[in-house]
Amino acid sequence: MGKLIDVSMMDNYYEQIVVKKMSSKKKIMIVLGFILLIAVIAVSVLLSAAMPLLTVLALAAFIGLGYMIFYVFSNLKVEYEYTFVGGEIRVERIKNQLRRKKVCCFDVKAVDDIGKYNNPENGQRNVDISKHELVLRAERDDLDPDTYYVIIHDKIRHKPAILIFNPDQTTLEKLRPFLSIELKKKYIKLQNEEKLLNKSTD
Repeated sequence: MGKLIDVSMMDNYYEQIVVKKMSSKKKIMIVLGFILLIAVIAVSVLLSAAMPLLTVLALAAFIGLGYMIFYVFSNLKVEYEYTFVGGEIRVERIKNQLRRKKVCCFDVKAVDDIGKYNNPENGQRNVDISKHELVLRAERDDLDPDTYYVIIHDKIRHKPAILIFNPDQTTLEKLRPFLSIELKKKYIKLQNEEKLLNKSTD
């Protein structure tokens, strides 16, 4: 007999995966790494022919550089998993689909503020993160127009924090009923402004 699924649990559970966009800095590091690796290979070949005694040093440099490039590559693919469970949101960072690290955990009822991270009209920040002691980042790209911020009380570190992330529409709708009345009004206003903006750009 098949296992029965509790519909109420489905309503109170949702997972979202966000893939971190690779920065220009990381792309440059990859290119420079390959150039250095090719240069070391070329030098190793020349040294092995001219001075056999230096071949060992060249080989060691080649292995060391190769390991560094491998380490960088293994940390390039970063994903964030947002898990909503009955009014609580857990955020985890996943590197190379293997290593997990908890970013934060918070009750939506305890959220002090929510908003768009960027102003869609001028691209300016809507919040000054320098005013917050603990800044938690779990966003696809901080320039993404769908990037949000929430002021939370992190259960992992037991202190207030600002979380920057990219909730999809389902995640936003899941947390909406748990927001305070004031934040529900702000959320509805944000959604209406976004709809108007989308209509004007169509």
